[in-house]
Amino acid sequence: MILCRAWVAANPDKLMVIKFYAPWCRACKSVEPKFLQISKDKKYANIPIIFGQLSVQHNKQFVKSLGIMALPSMQIYAGSEGLVENFPCGPSKIPMLKRKLTETINAKVDPTSFVLKVDCANPENSEAAPCKTRSLALDEEAESSEIDEVISDTRKEENLVYLRTGVPYFKDFDDDEFYDLMDKAKLVTFEPGDIVMRQGMEGSVFYVIESGEVEITVKTAFEDPLTTPPDYLGAIINILGPHNYFGERALITKEPRAASIRALQKTRCFAFDVADIPSSSVLSGKKSA
Repeated sequence: MILCRAWVAANPDKLMVIKFYAPWCRACKSVEPKFLQISKDKKYANIPIIFGQLSVQHNKQFVKSLGIMALPSMQIYAGSEGLVENFPCGPSKIPMLKRKLTETINAKVDPTSFVLKVDCANPENSEAAPCKTRSLALDEEAESSEIDEVISDTRKEENLVYLRTGVPYFKDFDDDEFYDLMDKAKLVTFEPGDIVMRQGMEGSVFYVIESGEVEITVKTAFEDPLTTPPDYLGAIINILGPHNYFGERALITKEPRAASIRALQKTRCFAFDVADIPSSSVLSGKKSA
């Protein structure tokens, strides 16, 4: 079996069941064959779940820090969501282990795709909604007047020039494609501390910063997922200001976001939904990079 920390860190998209035991514990020895039998049950073949065990020998303080009060005990982790179950599990509690496994699978695994769900209702797994959203529609006076409230004519023209010539993903658009995209774009505002993007989540929006500042943070396998605070976003690797952009990687690769983005001050961004981006652009996900 794999060491606890590395094992949890390496499987953010799986359910993980850890049995804590001691070599001298009789109850632990009785549970061992039952635990192995459960781990090999064919009904879990298509479920994103893995089983492991950790001896308290040489790990007493660490195990105690995880809230283990008796042996044997079980902990169930739901990927990046973290710990969801923690309970003593002697031989007589095996039926409870099976029941909790069933309940966790039903709650955390999509029955169609067999992929671990992300609990978006949990603030630690969600992204902030903009505090303000305005249309950029170039042909609607009402909508344009809303933009006038926060952006001067000179700056609007500068932004439009930059979006047309400074964003590499927009340079190859013809005029119809570009202005059609501008009509569908939004100007969104985030408050300081808002999580604009969260590492590990699916991406569907490309952002260009109009004003303000954001920081990019990345979690790595070196953080201990069992003891790191759940609201920790990772190490800061960069800070972006006006006319910088982010969110393109997830749109191009269709992979989960590789970093988190947090607003450092009140920040306005031009937001482009992937569904509105012309298929001629690599950002649409329909064209190879």
